[in-house]
Amino acid sequence: MAKPNPTQTKTPTVPQPGSRPSIRVDATMSDDLAVIMRTGGNATDAVRAAVAQLADMYRTAWAHGVVPDGTAPHLLAFQMGQMPTGAPAPISRYDALSDRPSVPRVGRRLDGPLGAQRRTP
Repeated sequence: MAKPNPTQTKTPTVPQPGSRPSIRVDATMSDDLAVIMRTGGNATDAVRAAVAQLADMYRTAWAHGVVPDGTAPHLLAFQMGQMPTGAPAPISRYDALSDRPSVPRVGRRLDGPLGAQRRTP
């Protein structure tokens, strides 16, 4: 049997729940994590929040047909608001069950620079 081509790209596998993937932290990522951690969380909380936010953006883009499913969208704008009063402080739930909903959340699509000009009835 022939060996697989070493230059062929392999399909990445999704880490399973409970696994502990490792990532190389360079200076830029360290600076970015420091910014996110200023809210009081630790590095695990910061990575989880960033991954959750990016995944929600992808789900929203795919659900609204902004880009084809499986294609990374390009973020053009975002809207921010202050956390509600009494919001729980960030805590590490590494060993807890996921608090993510089982049904994918889809955000609200706001008009971009071209607004309704892109929409067709």
